[in-house]
Amino acid sequence: RPNRALYDLSMAVENLPMHFLRKNQIQEAITVFEDNLGSSERLLTSPVPIFYNRHVARFLSLWLLSMPFALYDSFAGTWNHIGMIPATAMLSVFLFGIEELANQLEEPFTILPMQTFCDKIGVWCNEIVSWSDGDNGITTRKSLPGHNTIFFDTPPQQ
Repeated sequence: RPNRALYDLSMAVENLPMHFLRKNQIQEAITVFEDNLGSSERLLTSPVPIFYNRHVARFLSLWLLSMPFALYDSFAGTWNHIGMIPATAMLSVFLFGIEELANQLEEPFTILPMQTFCDKIGVWCNEIVSWSDGDNGITTRKSLPGHNTIFFDTPPQQ
């Protein structure tokens, strides 16, 4: 679908009544956008090895399990070394939280509300397309016929 949308955008630019130099500049911007889109799709579809996630989780678990032994002398002043328990628990929460954050950052498209973003962009496009000449008090040369049609379905209201 994104490639089709870029193709349609390119064809729409070609059909606009403007100077060919300006059309070339817009086509160059569309080409750069298409290159960035391809790079993003490659990043999205390249798999992260499951071994990486498992290795990090196992290493972090073993490191945190050995933490009380490393903190034993540091908490010699507390009664029966009881201060190690909350210190180790707090470190575990922070480090496992960072590890979970790293897992989610590897695949950001699974946590972002992409449908909401797309629906909002569709609403904005519908709004822009619904404008007519003179809405804002400024009249210009009439637009081409057919360029004021709404192309997007309105998203369902929640």
